Amino acid sequence: MNARNQKPNKAPNDTAKSDIFASAESKRDYNRQLFSTVAPRYTTATRVLSFGRDQAWKRDLLQECENRLSEAQAPGGEAHSAQARSGAGMRILDLACGTGDLTLALAERFPQADVLGVDLNPEMLAEAVRRLQARHGNVRFVEADMGSLPYEENQFTLITAGYALRNAPELSRTLQEISRVLQPDGLLAILEFSRSPVPALSYISISLLRFWGSLWGLLLHGDASVYGYIARSLAHYPDRARFNELLSEYGFNPPERRLRMFGLLELCFTHGTAR
Repeated sequence: MNARNQKPNKAPNDTAKSDIFASAESKRDYNRQLFSTVAPRYTTATRVLSFGRDQAWKRDLLQECENRLSEAQAPGGEAHSAQARSGAGMRILDLACGTGDLTLALAERFPQADVLGVDLNPEMLAEAVRRLQARHGNVRFVEADMGSLPYEENQFTLITAGYALRNAPELSRTLQEISRVLQPDGLLAILEFSRSPVPALSYISISLLRFWGSLWGLLLHGDASVYGYIARSLAHYPDRARFNELLSEYGFNPPERRLRMFGLLELCFTHGTAR
């Protein structure tokens, strides 16, 4: 049945909203239920919530990744730079890949790389596999928790996180895992909602996001809390200054940011330190 004709699904019961963030387990369970609800309409929701800009942001993210990976290979000459652009010899991990938008775009941008998309939710992964339709032989999807990745150390040249880290049950544990599986000097590229360290600006941005998300939760699912969760999760997410400190604590270099939508969203790039 076409998702547009389905009866709107209800989000999991979240009447005790503060309890969602009380522990890693409660947040993990809530996310698992929530994304089971939104999976059939997730791609549509991402488009409308971003005013149609989501795909452009992801293209910007990928272009910057390609530029940085090519520059890292520059000492080896043009042949090594071309190798980086094709992804030859690279392993790429897309965290909380959802329905596979960014994962598939990575496979197209780096056609010779080994691209893995991981997500906690089997319904989201089922949508990703359906969209794959064997178009990309260099893509695999794996059900896994980003706070406990099933990979050995130093496995990945590039790790991407599109709207992922804000949903991490334990952000510190997830950053530790990213640091563990990322190669020395590897690249972490993040697309995420962003919170200003200035309290007044933070309040305004979260309020606007709460209104916009709640509106589309009602329109798409008959339940404001479905996408109202975005604002609630952002309120519990570190602001940009604190996030910089966390990155440093877990072995990453100071990040470079590209702010979008008046600072409500950011593209963030950081390299792991040599070990």
